Amino acid sequence: MLTIYLALMICTALPVLALQTGLGAEFLAWLVFGLILVKAMLLVDHFMEMRHAPKGWRFAAQAWAPVVVAMIAGFHAVS
Repeated sequence: MLTIYLALMICTALPVLALQTGLGAEFLAWLVFGLILVKAMLLVDHFMEMRHAPKGWRFAAQAWAPVVVAMIAGFHAVS
């Protein structure tokens, strides 16, 4: 469980560290989009305890994150 907490803290701190290094906004946006997917998978599997659930339920619980990221990335790409 400690490794999951550490992974979530790293996923939270990584965009801040990347911003402080002076990376561009475009890269930071895609970095955050990717980290959202990683964090959603960790939260669903470990804190919602869906790793032992049937695959359909697990997919349904994890499917919202890629959909939301795709929509936000689409709006970001259009603007």
